[in-house]
Amino acid sequence: MSIKKALDFAYQAHDGQCRKGGKIPYIVHLLDVAKYLLYEEAPEAVVIAGILHDTLEDSNTKKEDLRLQFGNEVVELVSFCTEEGNTVDAKNQKETWKTRKRHSIDSLKTATKNQALVFLADKLSNITAIKEDQIFIGTGIWERFNAPKEEIEWYYKSILAGLGIVSDTRMYRLFSIAIKEVF
Repeated sequence: MSIKKALDFAYQAHDGQCRKGGKIPYIVHLLDVAKYLLYEEAPEAVVIAGILHDTLEDSNTKKEDLRLQFGNEVVELVSFCTEEGNTVDAKNQKETWKTRKRHSIDSLKTATKNQALVFLADKLSNITAIKEDQIFIGTGIWERFNAPKEEIEWYYKSILAGLGIVSDTRMYRLFSIAIKEVF
């Protein structure tokens, strides 16, 4: 296993994809996630899972592909971060948004520290992007999402409340501050 191998794999899996509502290559988000995990001195498998956390959800990657390349621990961590029922169909995403988010929040109750770290790094990258875009775009940013601002606020605050297992981390503090600044 290596972080470089994971970056190469993720780059190929997400080739041509951009962040929601912009032209930023998707790999930038994955680099953010890796950065946050490296600041926490997370184990290599956790950093690799952070880099690969969206491959099952947002690419044609199968669990077996990940297992062969990166092992069971990475597959388990990536699977934890994969929303069941997520789809590229925008209409279906709007209809299932709250159900998927409730499931994610509920899963935090039994999360291991490593699962919570990968999950938090992803959400910290997302809320930071929202915060930065909100400065330049304003309230129009909320039109990008499959739920209204109030529900997105509920989601992020619920995540914060469910991440007690990693409340002593730098990421948790940054996440808490970003939520206050955005909402």
